[in-house]
Amino acid sequence: MKVLILDTEGLGALDEDSNHDVRIFSLAILLSSYFLYNSIGSIDENALQQLNLVVNLTKHIQIKSGGVNEDDVDPSEYAEYFPSFMWVVRDFTLQMVDSEGEQINSKQYLEKALAPQKGMSESVESKNRIRRMLTSFFKQRDCCTMIRPLTNEGQLQNLADLELTALRPEFVEQVQTVRDKVIKRIKPKSLNGRKLNGEMLYNLANSYVQAINTGAVPSIESSWSYICK
Repeated sequence: MKVLILDTEGLGALDEDSNHDVRIFSLAILLSSYFLYNSIGSIDENALQQLNLVVNLTKHIQIKSGGVNEDDVDPSEYAEYFPSFMWVVRDFTLQMVDSEGEQINSKQYLEKALAPQKGMSESVESKNRIRRMLTSFFKQRDCCTMIRPLTNEGQLQNLADLELTALRPEFVEQVQTVRDKVIKRIKPKSLNGRKLNGEMLYNLANSYVQAINTGAVPSIESSWSYICK
């Protein structure tokens, strides 16, 4: 099986606004069958706030054509069209334990971070909405954590030039774990139950990009009709 990897621009560029970020994010989700999102440090409230654009995804992606009101759409309907999701946390330094000090794995760590926060304030509701959207949009989700590849700051500047043997063995093992998970679970891109070939994927991407570039909201239904024709 041939795998096509699409590397997108990251979020939060200083010379762009949030609308730019959500368009990049939306296009990557629409085209991929396995979506890898990576961040640094840990999955804390700040990291989740970086993904607050998921709250507005229904404004930037439509399932059906015709301008359906986003408030009338159940976010779980999008899960049928959205890819599997993996959160890769780099430079991870925390101990993965639960509230009772018991060891947990990386997937359990993610689910713990996505658990609803207690409280009824507007601030808590805003935090929980991001969590609800993530769990509604991405039914198949996972997490991998990776320590820093090196402790030498100077060598970090030339990481691409180093051999694997120069990196921390635990980091190399974690990279292999990410790779194995992706290769094992990745599936061909499909839409409405049909696997897409190269030409269909090209036309689908072209349809989405044209819509975004003209200021329209890409519609999955309209794009599907386009590639069928």
